[in-house]
Amino acid sequence: MSGFAFMKSNLKFLRVTVCFAALFGAAVCISPVPHAFAAETMSTARVQAYAKLPDWSGVWVGTGTLFDQSRGALNPNTNPNARDYPPFKPEWEAAYTKFLTDVVRQGKFTDPLSAAYPAGMPRMMTLPYGFQFVVSPEMVWVVHEHPDVRFIYTDGRAMPPADELWPTFDGYSLGHWEGDTLVVQTVSLKGYVPVDRTGLALSGQAKLTERIRKTSDTTMEDVITIEDPVSMTQPWTVVRRFNKRNDAQPRLENVPDIDNQRNPIVNGETQTILESDVTKARTPYPDSLGRVAVPQYPH
Repeated sequence: MSGFAFMKSNLKFLRVTVCFAALFGAAVCISPVPHAFAAETMSTARVQAYAKLPDWSGVWVGTGTLFDQSRGALNPNTNPNARDYPPFKPEWEAAYTKFLTDVVRQGKFTDPLSAAYPAGMPRMMTLPYGFQFVVSPEMVWVVHEHPDVRFIYTDGRAMPPADELWPTFDGYSLGHWEGDTLVVQTVSLKGYVPVDRTGLALSGQAKLTERIRKTSDTTMEDVITIEDPVSMTQPWTVVRRFNKRNDAQPRLENVPDIDNQRNPIVNGETQTILESDVTKARTPYPDSLGRVAVPQYPH
């Protein structure tokens, strides 16, 4: 048998399976399985599990950056009197009110996002950027334009013991489905992270419960209930709403925070980097890092 005939004969015993990676595209896996025993690429049970999930496809955008929009204000940037109304304990309310007066309304608020820090929860569900949902039976990903990705486990696992968790900006999220509503509980959050540009923050003991659902083909809502025994006198519920982009070809602008770092903080004040300063830079890094990370190529 010629080499070509031998190869052609053996190719009959190759099966090509496209394994869909839910978030990052597809990988092609080749395995030597005879045709007679080739399995279905997806079992009937698997197909049925996906069929039960809601269609949350598309790019979604929030209605404003103020976390609590119950009194009509949408954006602190355009409304100097905008603020949130949590059921704070007196000492927390006093600190919040003083910060609004002395910092925010004096135009001195310095957003950690400008220094490339992550938004964290619950702020990542209030940003003015687009985001997408990737839904599978075991997990839901919320993919933001920053880029920033939130992981919500829906595989039935139990919440880890407290001594196995450590505070992070996004916290640890478990979810389950109640019909077409995703119910999510998030714990282990970093405390004292601003929720919006008014300086509202929670303690590290805060627990979030969300009920996320589509209210129409082009709208969604996220009903967020916050329990924080350190800062609040009672649970606080806030409703966030999202609209689906109607672009002909909606897309996410996959731009990291650091790519937008044109507002360095100098002596507690936010500065602005001009385009002319950016184009003069030899690398995208601070000079102290660039000198030891990239050779002195011609520029």
